[in-house]
Amino acid sequence: MGLCTALFAIHCLLFTSCTKEGDTIYKPTPGEEQPATTPLVTVIYGPNSLGDRSYCDLIYKGVEAAAKQYGVRTLQLAPESEEQGLAYLETMFSQMENTTDTVRRLFITPSPVYDAYIRKNNKRLEKNPYADLLYMETTTPLEGKGSTFYIDYYGAMYMGGCMAHYGVSDLLTVLLANPYTQTVREAGEGFIAGYNDSRHWNDQYPVQLHVRYLSDEPVGGFTMADTTAMRIYQEEKHYFSEEEDNNVTFVPICGGAMHAIFRALHTNSLLYDYDCYVGIDGDMCYDNESCLFSVVKHIDKVMVDYIGLWLKESMPKHQTLGLADGATGTIREGYQYAGANGYEYFKKRVDLDSLRQVAIRKEVERYEK
Repeated sequence: MGLCTALFAIHCLLFTSCTKEGDTIYKPTPGEEQPATTPLVTVIYGPNSLGDRSYCDLIYKGVEAAAKQYGVRTLQLAPESEEQGLAYLETMFSQMENTTDTVRRLFITPSPVYDAYIRKNNKRLEKNPYADLLYMETTTPLEGKGSTFYIDYYGAMYMGGCMAHYGVSDLLTVLLANPYTQTVREAGEGFIAGYNDSRHWNDQYPVQLHVRYLSDEPVGGFTMADTTAMRIYQEEKHYFSEEEDNNVTFVPICGGAMHAIFRALHTNSLLYDYDCYVGIDGDMCYDNESCLFSVVKHIDKVMVDYIGLWLKESMPKHQTLGLADGATGTIREGYQYAGANGYEYFKKRVDLDSLRQVAIRKEVERYEK
């Protein structure tokens, strides 16, 4: 991480300085490499969140795609702790309120762990007309400088809850990181609502729903040891009875912790052929053996769009995006099991386009409330 810190400082340094009288006190020598003036996009992730192979990795992918499309520079910082992330933010605010160059810079953070700090310090950027801030996944706009947006996952997860009655047997386990993180809570509520509203669709194969939280801490539950995942897996296998193995389908709304669950499931795949999961955030239907379908967030596309808006100086102050905007998109069908309990049966019973319109209406109604 020392290299990232050094690079961050280098990008923000003042390469030419003047006294109050206008005398130049530093001037590059002929032939010396000049400081870059290309717009710079810096992302400061939450602690240990990059590498989750879902939401944060999609952000990384989107920022790099924007760099290729628009010709901007990028710097993506992955702190190992909250303290380190706050140190990056403080360095950024301190340097931006004192910088006198005209390089355009956009700072992006997708983590709620920095919420209090950002809201206390964002006005410091008002001293620099060339520095902008994009704080993601909050429903509360910033007072002062900075843009915000929120991706409403409710509608897409509602669709997922409806679809979960097909290709699933015995037990459907929804794993939520914690009960406090808004994006997690609302995604879980959407999935459960869709499940409850469509229980009558598949009365031939009733499915039991079990909801459990991985942490009771406000920002906990997004990482998990493999031993913990294996314990949870075994507990769900015997949720009804110690003497009987359930066929379990996991819905892991818990960030990078989901991959520990996937590993536990795959470790036992030779013993239990019908245990599976619903992919969350990214398209995970490449896993033909275990993934029934994926509920996706197109955050990579959203990042490309927002960086384009920033370059045009037209980022909205606040925006909420959802299923109707294509920010969560449609659910990618990936049912792998044939027969009456599989996707072919589902397609005969349910019009996906009509279901999507119902889910959009549910999302709008909930947001308006």
